Amino acid sequence: MKKRRERVCGADVHKDLIVATITGDEVPSIRENFGTTKSELDRFRNWLADNKCEQVAFEATGVYWIPIYDVLSRTIDTIVANPLQIKSIPNDKSDSKDSKRIATLCLNNQIKRSRVFSDEDRELRNLTRARSGYVKTRTQFKNRIHKYLSSNGIKLSSSMDDIFCKSGTHIIRGLAEDKPVEEILKGIPSGKIRKKQDEIRSALANELSETNRMLISDSLEIMDNVESKIEKTREFRKTPFNR
Repeated sequence: MKKRRERVCGADVHKDLIVATITGDEVPSIRENFGTTKSELDRFRNWLADNKCEQVAFEATGVYWIPIYDVLSRTIDTIVANPLQIKSIPNDKSDSKDSKRIATLCLNNQIKRSRVFSDEDRELRNLTRARSGYVKTRTQFKNRIHKYLSSNGIKLSSSMDDIFCKSGTHIIRGLAEDKPVEEILKGIPSGKIRKKQDEIRSALANELSETNRMLISDSLEIMDNVESKIEKTREFRKTPFNR
């Protein structure tokens, strides 16, 4: 059976505001508001210590809870709760003070701890999500280029499995720069794809409109930038995080 705490705190966390309530058995509840800057979080931590608070609990609200947890967990038992779990616990609906409700649930050992990842794990998750976003953006611009080519009747994808391989990108850049088809074909870096010159020449029979050349050129530029960011995240993951 979990040991019942004598005095705990429940905090209602917002972007720029923390409403905290300390409660306990046979002691009057006290409430205080805090900001979310470093100095305010330090004041919050000192307030908990001055009032002999043994445990603090708050909901995992967006990412706002993370700096709060990082400051408080060093000196006090800190519970980060799933908001859905808090809402599922029956309570007196007349009590409109969220921080008091969380404090009461904490006092009664009714809050289940959510898993809190280490700093390194959190950074890795952020890095992975960023990379996923970059890959999604790259795919969106690849699809746009497919659309621009197809709208002018250029069927390059019918001649190549991947039009964004090194040779395919060479061809697309050449089209965007309005180079002669024969010059583009001559500069194809892959010998295997050069053997398909007749097929590719037929696929490039139509010309790109001036607008689509501009849009493809812009898309390739953005893709190059995104590709560099994808590579940066890949290399960063190989490097131990500095502490």
